[in-house]
Amino acid sequence: MKKVLFLLLLPITTFAQTAGTYIQNGNARANEKDYKAAVQNFTRAIELNDKSSDAYFYRANANGNLRDFKSAIADYAKTVELKPDFTTAYFYKANAESNIQDYQAAIDDFNKAIALGPKTAEMFLYRGNAKSNLKDYAGAIADFTIALQLSPDKAEIYEYRGLAKNNKGNYAAAIDDYDIAIKLNPKKSAVYGYRAGAKASIGDQSGAVTDYTTAISMNPQNAEAYLYRANAKANLQDFKGAIEDYKMAASINPELKNVFLYLANAQSKMGDNKGALDYFNKSIEQHPRFGLLYLYRGIVESNTKNYTAAMDDFDKSILLGNKTAETYQSRSYAKLSAGDASGAKLDADTAIAIDPKNINGYISRSKAKLAMKDTTGVMADLALAITINGKSDEAYLVRGDTHRDLGDMTAAINDYTKAIQVNPNYTYAYLNRAIEKDKMNDKNGAVKDFEKLINIAPKKEEAYVRLGKVTDFYKYTTNGVQLFTAAIALNPANSNFYLHRGEAKATAGDIAGAMADYDTGLAKDPKNTAILLKRGLVKAGKEDYTGAMADFNTSLKIDSISDAAALPYQNRGYIETKQGNYKAAMKDLDKAVSIFSNEETFLFRGDLKLILKDYTGAADDYHNAVYINPAYVKALAHSGIAKSYLGDAQGVTDDFTAALKADPNNADTYADRAAAKVNLKDATGAVADCNQAIRLNLKHARAYLQRGLAEIALNDKADACADMNKAAEFGSKDAPAIIAKYCK
Repeated sequence: MKKVLFLLLLPITTFAQTAGTYIQNGNARANEKDYKAAVQNFTRAIELNDKSSDAYFYRANANGNLRDFKSAIADYAKTVELKPDFTTAYFYKANAESNIQDYQAAIDDFNKAIALGPKTAEMFLYRGNAKSNLKDYAGAIADFTIALQLSPDKAEIYEYRGLAKNNKGNYAAAIDDYDIAIKLNPKKSAVYGYRAGAKASIGDQSGAVTDYTTAISMNPQNAEAYLYRANAKANLQDFKGAIEDYKMAASINPELKNVFLYLANAQSKMGDNKGALDYFNKSIEQHPRFGLLYLYRGIVESNTKNYTAAMDDFDKSILLGNKTAETYQSRSYAKLSAGDASGAKLDADTAIAIDPKNINGYISRSKAKLAMKDTTGVMADLALAITINGKSDEAYLVRGDTHRDLGDMTAAINDYTKAIQVNPNYTYAYLNRAIEKDKMNDKNGAVKDFEKLINIAPKKEEAYVRLGKVTDFYKYTTNGVQLFTAAIALNPANSNFYLHRGEAKATAGDIAGAMADYDTGLAKDPKNTAILLKRGLVKAGKEDYTGAMADFNTSLKIDSISDAAALPYQNRGYIETKQGNYKAAMKDLDKAVSIFSNEETFLFRGDLKLILKDYTGAADDYHNAVYINPAYVKALAHSGIAKSYLGDAQGVTDDFTAALKADPNNADTYADRAAAKVNLKDATGAVADCNQAIRLNLKHARAYLQRGLAEIALNDKADACADMNKAAEFGSKDAPAIIAKYCK
């Protein structure tokens, strides 16, 4: 009995002292980082005294250090149950909950810790991180800002606030925070990477490259930094530098997502699909069981239109276990390109089944459905893609392309605009939108889009080529000379770049510079008929008709049948008219009309018929010119003259009313109407029109000459001869003969 009493009484006589001793031993073990032994001691203390908040708290800390966060959370919960005002326990419990990604519970406990106080920067910092993980970036930024008020020199807080701002899309403000974080702690490579990403997001690719370079210098094994620096270089069209970085990233971490795809794309951009294939061939030799390599080699083979080889590689990738949505989606694209629309749809279906949120799967399936004439299905799939991610620039781009292919240019432009709103640096969206605007005759909008595209990607040669194809592009920009100077630096062998710079120079009044560019362009390509035409027109404008005719003749020897040949025929006919060679002129102008007529072709032929007194034929040609361009002032005015010879007074009135409505301050129109009024025996009205022409242009030679003729009709010889002499003074070539006739 005594023995039994002894065993029962022993714990009672040693209870308090033993629990405290275990706590002391546990803390000693924890200080030595022997957390398992610490947990054992704290557990023994709890067994002896389950009301000891300290024992639960210390065991929670030890479990946390062992990364057994669930046990730690349970012990912190017991701690605050026993000691409800223990701020630190709530704070630590919240951190443990963050570690198991239970961010809402963490926020609730951070709230309790903050309410109990005292408030510290760490409380707001960690609560802000939890909010960021729940995508409550505004709340996170607010917490980080309070943390900075409590601890203004802590680089880490600026770093995290910068990340929250970045995730909220406020890249400029994020960069400001990263700047301060780097100033406070210039040796943390990750912050340079974050700042680089923000710079890339606002289009500062050069700044991004600089920051990634710094991050790499601090950590040469940072595969992600090489990958993202490569992306920035690719955006700067530095594909050679990008390829070097992609290869470095792949050598450090061959499983880095998309590294091989980006590498293949960069080599393809350089036109080096062979180089890309060589690289993948070597990589496959080294890693023959690595399914991703077959996938990306297949993508390169697709780019080279070797769809059979591509599909073999996609099959191999799948056989090796790479049964990803991307693999099926890529095979879908290859099948579609090879003409197997139904097979492409099946693969896209599989990609979507694997990953119902795979936007590219819906995009590929939409393309397959388009080939199968299922327009409703196309739009349904693209709508699903956009529903999944309303900020998918590619989804809007592809839907825009679909609208384009269906002939709905307005809808296409709207979708390209949405793609640009999502991604202001989306080069393909600017390119495609510019092309559609050009088709819709929005030349100004097209040129502005091409300029933006070139600003984003100054080494994208296609942008310059497309810009030059916009009819009279030089009328819609003041930067034509600079743009094509850059294009020439990019590719000095492209003769059309000299043509377009010459056009821009001519528009700016630099005729000599334009001629120099036309000459250089023809030296690069003597058969460039567009340059021959432009140079011929400049020569004609300088009244070098022999030189102009030589250029037009050379152009027509090279090409006399395509639509482009119409302009050399037209302008050769114009010069022949000037030289009085009317038969040859009519032949050339008839040929131009038969090939491809524009309003100027009909104007020139109408003027020739007017000279030949074929007034009805002239009026018909002017009518055709106005039909093409209803606001063509010169054709309207000349039509009025032709009708005046036919005695059609109402027709004269109608034509000149339309001409002056289109351009109320055109002195030539008033001079032309004066000529028509003379023909209609309205000499007084003719004088009034000449007066108006002279008010608009004090040196208008033809107005003075026409007024002189009207004054002859009014028997006012003195004033008539004075006006005719004025006309001669201002350069009228017709005046001397008329003076000789009336002013002897």
